[in-house]
Amino acid sequence: MELPNDDTLHWIVTRYADFVSKHGEAIGQPELVQPNGDFFPDEFACDVQSVARLFERMLSYAPVSDDLEFGLQFVDPPEGSASGGCGSGGCGTGACATDTSASMRQGLLRGVVETDEGYVAVVRVDHVRHPALLTTSLARSIGTIVLFEAGEDAEATQDDLGLLSEMASVASGFGVLLHQGAYVYGKSCGGASVQKATQLSVEELGVALALFVRHHDIKTSEARAHLETTQREAFDMAVEWVDSNDAIVDGLRERPEEIALGFFELAPARSFLGRIWSPAVALLDRVKTR
Repeated sequence: MELPNDDTLHWIVTRYADFVSKHGEAIGQPELVQPNGDFFPDEFACDVQSVARLFERMLSYAPVSDDLEFGLQFVDPPEGSASGGCGSGGCGTGACATDTSASMRQGLLRGVVETDEGYVAVVRVDHVRHPALLTTSLARSIGTIVLFEAGEDAEATQDDLGLLSEMASVASGFGVLLHQGAYVYGKSCGGASVQKATQLSVEELGVALALFVRHHDIKTSEARAHLETTQREAFDMAVEWVDSNDAIVDGLRERPEEIALGFFELAPARSFLGRIWSPAVALLDRVKTR
């Protein structure tokens, strides 16, 4: 596993900073939403009502209006994907039925379809059976809703919108949920498989989550607590890189608009001892040259 290349790191930092510079004051200090009973105390059955209740609770943690109207639309997975599900039907929150239309397929790419009344989250039927894939799907939908509500979607292409939605979701506190769905390992009678419910890779989301944690001074142990092995490795690697670029973190706190414009330099990742010793070595070098 390796860090993303410099171009990708630069993109992640500037996109995160751009969101913070424009909407950080409105968001404030978001909680780091965790997949545990503290954040999700409701019982979950494999049905539409449970998904609607789950989405409503997740929206309550997001920087959106409490009276936001929403619905759910379930779509079959793309051809070649594992399918099946837990049923669908009507529910009190809005549209809740399976759909395979082109508009809903497009909505699946960004997680949301905008309607006159509000928003419809588009969910793959087979994701309902898997907690990590389902919460990741809904977290992506929330990221898109946050962008729509902030008016950030006007000039975004379809591919860009998906990536920006994930960055908005991380900045809103859903980074752990997204990270979990970036690499879902499973075994079945057909052998081992890996599923991915995000556009950003597990390494890229590790960097975004590390930025969020350091930006809001959250303990890394809180973010690691519910990460699987691969995600934890990516996150730890990202934290080491972010800690080697403390000027970026300072910039996110004090002048995010400058970071968003690219006024920063990328330093390579250094170990904890390397970060301690490098200033001392630099001082010795200066002394020697005098």
